[in-house]
Parts: sequence; structure tokens; C-alpha cells
Amino acid sequence: MQRDSTHMGLATNGALLGDDVTPWNPLSADPVAQQFSSYAAFHDKKIIRPIAPDMSVDAELTDAHTQLRHQILGQFFPCTGAISAFSQKSYRFGLYPELASNSAARAVCHDLYEFCHEFPAVDDHFITFVAMFRGPVIQSEQHFEDTLWSQLQAMHTLDSNFFAWDKSVASDPTSHHFSFSIGGRAMYVIGMHPESSRLARTRPYPTIVFNLHEQFDRLRARGKFETMKQTIRAREMALQGSTNPMLTSFGENSEARQYSGRAVPADWTCPFHPYNTDAT
Repeated sequence: MQRDSTHMGLATNGALLGDDVTPWNPLSADPVAQQFSSYAAFHDKKIIRPIAPDMSVDAELTDAHTQLRHQILGQFFPCTGAISAFSQKSYRFGLYPELASNSAARAVCHDLYEFCHEFPAVDDHFITFVAMFRGPVIQSEQHFEDTLWSQLQAMHTLDSNFFAWDKSVASDPTSHHFSFSIGGRAMYVIGMHPESSRLARTRPYPTIVFNLHEQFDRLRARGKFETMKQTIRAREMALQGSTNPMLTSFGENSEARQYSGRAVPADWTCPFHPYNTDAT
């Protein structure tokens, strides 16, 4: 399956590319990214490795995925988009080294490039990529937030060598039209961790969920986004007795404020610094 060229922003300077690099994944020959890649799918009741079918699936990945499926498909999980993706098995996932480590940044970028190639365009199925991390032990919501943004910053620093920022969204985290971009495609980020005050975002492993922004734009175009949003908020109210105070619709405020799940104050400053967003 060929990726839609309108999403491509691959650098042409060749600084980090080689003859063995696949055209959609500039880290396909990177030894660290290859070593820690964990790109996985769930098919016929078992975990498979789409880009490394001969590689074994370790027990910790199996356990982490089992916990994840039980949580998402449980009776009270509020996000109907996630429920749809897990019911249809239109999600990909992986278990990576410690959050914000160099190896985690390289491996997650590598696997997100594969995800974007596998899903070059969105349709009526929700698709999502879930990155789980073996550490660190999260001490607080602030600790997770700091580590989350360190991970995203490291990924952007690497990604900006190869791809331009998705032009459909802003790269300035103070903008009401900001969204994270990886591989030239906008992603809405959801952080989950053991110390979250929001029950729907509580997980044993530090976790980052990457959702293609295109699918939300598609819902808005079809007049279905507001209905979905109200359903999710009603389900969250039933789960926790309140809705997440940070959640707003795209364009109302910077979605960067929502990524970690912490209730950030009005004067919060995002620690993310974009650069080189036009490609190299």
C-alpha cells in the first residue's frame, strides 16, 4: 500500500538516509530504532508483528496489551472512538523503553512512520496507535507531564530532519490550531499513566496514544463530531461523576493543554519548542 504523497515531507538532504532505507520510513535502517521497534497488531486473537513477522512477542508486551484491551473494551470506558478501534482491531501498539529516552524516541518515530504508511488515508473506521513504555515509575501528574513533553520534543527533533509539519495544523503550541505532527501528519495525543486523576486515563504503564487528526476532521465534515463528543462526556460523567475540565473542541484553545490529562492552570506554558517545521 502506497502512502498518499500529499502527506510526504521527506527531506532531500540525505544526511541520515541510506540505500537500505524504505521511502516512507527514514529510520528503517537505524540500528537503535530497529532494535527497540515494537510495532504490533492483534489478529485472530493473537499478537502479530506486521513488519517483523518472524520476531517473537515477549510476555510483557502480551500482558500489557491484554490489560489495555480489557480497559478499553470494559463496560465503562468513555471514549467511543477507542472502543470502535479496538472492536474493529484497527489499532496498532507497542511496548518501548523508558519514556523520553533516546531509544524510545527513535523506536516510536520508526513505528509511527510504519503506522502512517499502513494507514495512508482514513475511512469510516477509527484508527489509533498506542505506545506503552516500560518506565519510569511515575511519581505524579506533573512528573508524567514533564516526561511526556520530553518524549514529544525528542521525537520532533528527530522527525524534523525528515518531515515538514502538517500544514493543516499549527506548530506553535500556544495557537488554538496547534496539533502535534509526526511523519508529516497531525496527531492528537492522549497521555495515560498510573497517577492520573482521570479514571479513563489511568493505566499501569506510562502510555501515549496517537490519533490521526484527519479522522476528527472527517467526523466534523459529516456532522458527527458533536454527537460523539457529547456521548463521550456522558460516559465519562457516568464513570467518574465529572467530565475532564481540560477537554475543548479543536480551535477553542490549544489542544496541547489536554495532552497530559493534568488540569493545567490558565497561565500554563507548554514546554514544547517547534523548529525546522518547513522541512530540511
